[in-house]
Amino acid sequence: MSNLHPAPCHLFVLPWSLEALGGVNQVVISLAQAMYHSGSVRPLVLVCDWNAPQPVWQRVQGVQTVRWRIRSWPAQAGIKEKLAFLAWMWQFQPAFERFCQTYQVVAINPHSPGKTALTLHHAVRRFSQPVPFVFSFHGSDIEPLQTAPPAIKKHWRALLHQAQRIVVCSADLGRRVVQALGEDLPLQLIYNGIDTASFTGLPATARTAPHLAGRVILSVGKFIPLKGQDVLIRAFVPLAQEYADLQLVLVGASGNALAGLQQLCAQQGLQERVHFFVDVPHSQVAGFFQQAEIFCLPSRQEAFGLVLLEAGAFALPVIASNVGGIAELIEDRVNGLLVPAQEAAALTAGLRTLLDTPLLAQRLGAQLHHHVAAQFTWARTLEQYRAPRPLPAPDTRLQ
Repeated sequence: MSNLHPAPCHLFVLPWSLEALGGVNQVVISLAQAMYHSGSVRPLVLVCDWNAPQPVWQRVQGVQTVRWRIRSWPAQAGIKEKLAFLAWMWQFQPAFERFCQTYQVVAINPHSPGKTALTLHHAVRRFSQPVPFVFSFHGSDIEPLQTAPPAIKKHWRALLHQAQRIVVCSADLGRRVVQALGEDLPLQLIYNGIDTASFTGLPATARTAPHLAGRVILSVGKFIPLKGQDVLIRAFVPLAQEYADLQLVLVGASGNALAGLQQLCAQQGLQERVHFFVDVPHSQVAGFFQQAEIFCLPSRQEAFGLVLLEAGAFALPVIASNVGGIAELIEDRVNGLLVPAQEAAALTAGLRTLLDTPLLAQRLGAQLHHHVAAQFTWARTLEQYRAPRPLPAPDTRLQ
């Protein structure tokens, strides 16, 4: 069967559906598309799906995927659960080995790795010809490891030391991985990218977004407390009184903060000035950027901020919290404005500056566009993923 699949295969692994909204999925889709167009390695996405006891093939956004039941590693399970896991593994391991041989899998690359990644690693260790692992961390995936018991951390450390590479999408995330699991891990810093021409150059995409009247402040992010939309709404209150045509548009996947945010708008009398667009497909998001005047990312924590690249693609002036990996992309008053997280008054002042000084706003947006187009491309990201050996980030970046 290997003759049917002459090109080697890079196997991405996701713990959820590729159809779900979110930045991690966009990274995997974009990397897979870039890999496909490069022609040397075939991308394939393995989606861990309990409802697929046998492999189920489909294409999602042009990317070949296979759904397959992968049980979670039973690190802290009882005897009954462990026996069930071992019985399943007895059947899964040889089936997965045949799969990797048939499709010439040369790398297994879990994104947002968790318990299913541990399972796959356990299976591959028993292959006659083991396949190297590449672990890609994105932010929320490190949080469970930060609070994990010592035995679990020890297990992860042993696993990661056997990996071909451990990818982090920002130096700040690298520091969090080091704090959770130890300083001697060979981390590789690879920033995410964007195809600016593709993201901005599809007229049909722009037409799918509703028309936004007036001047628009845009924020894109899942409706969870970490994204800080509540801070932005409070910062918007005095601006709504000062600028009659100003609108705040919030776009994102539904989350546990959505109802509270809508209630906050009602309490502040902003129902007509703050507009929520929930679970918008990513293919329609560019239309919102195209109509915005300012982009704001008020996160309490952010490993990188892929939406900042999208704002840069449209040369929008950006104001963002000075947290996480954001400062690795945005330099204050050079290609955007940075303000302290959770400080609504500072965010109000920064937004007012951009509204009142259009020449500054235009300059910051142009500088960000140039920076993004030059430094944050998927071709560059893919080149680093395909490097023959890990290229650890300089020590100064991870201190």
